[in-house]
Amino acid sequence: MTRADVIAIGLAAAAVGATYAHFWQPAMAATQFEVRIAGQPSGRYALDGNRDILVEGRLGPSRLRIENGRVRFIASPCRNKVCVHSGWLSHGGDAAACLPNRVSISLLGDAEASVDAVSF
Repeated sequence: MTRADVIAIGLAAAAVGATYAHFWQPAMAATQFEVRIAGQPSGRYALDGNRDILVEGRLGPSRLRIENGRVRFIASPCRNKVCVHSGWLSHGGDAAACLPNRVSISLLGDAEASVDAVSF
């Protein structure tokens, strides 16, 4: 291996490291979340406190739980309960949806993440 090879490998490694540091940002802390029903905004809620929220969707009510700065679906009238099994959401940009009931939640941080589209 020549000296030029070593320099080229070093520059490539530095470029990879710089690219990784630039694009891999830590997850932003969420401060609130938005509920959408059939793609339309239904409300925004703060992630402080511990409480349950009932959201009326196409098939019936979906129940959301806010606890310790995070949120999740705890009950929904859908058949497979994929939304319930998606678990806790706590970082800005996280999202979960009950597609059959047409209810979705998206967490928002200080620097709000943009979503291209939500499709049901």
